[in-house]
Amino acid sequence: MNITRLPLFLLGLFGLLFLRTLYADDISVEYKIKAGYLYNFTKFITWPGDDAKTFNLCILGADPFGDLINPIEQRSALGRPIKLLRLERLTGNLHCHILFVSEAHDLASVKALATTLIVGESQGFAAQGGMIGFVNKESRIKLQINLQAIRQSGLKISAKLLEVAEIIGGDGHD
Repeated sequence: MNITRLPLFLLGLFGLLFLRTLYADDISVEYKIKAGYLYNFTKFITWPGDDAKTFNLCILGADPFGDLINPIEQRSALGRPIKLLRLERLTGNLHCHILFVSEAHDLASVKALATTLIVGESQGFAAQGGMIGFVNKESRIKLQINLQAIRQSGLKISAKLLEVAEIIGGDGHD
């Protein structure tokens, strides 16, 4: 390598490393925000009564949260401890109160789950039948809510949550 190009090379390498660090930090901030939303959904959604000893928050498919979501297990929801479950596939004997679907192709298999809040982040998630979709607009995490899908599941949603979201399907009145 030519010695006169070495400073430019080092500057470029440093820039790439710095940008990669910023990107990683942006991703971790994004998933901290999404984890916060998942927890806060427990305050704005009403589930029909069940006899589960834990409130199950499930992640289906690849887990984009990593360790960022683990502290949620130190909290409770509906008077029960929260249990975090990472699943490769759904099994018939497990009830998830909230199911985060990390991959779009899994949506078809989970639409029929009754009394489960189905949340995802794939493109057009709510429009394709998911209940709550995370969308990134103008560098902010926004919510799209498929009101019809939520109503069909037997869940009830607070008007306060509807106020901060874009409504997909339904008239927005509860």
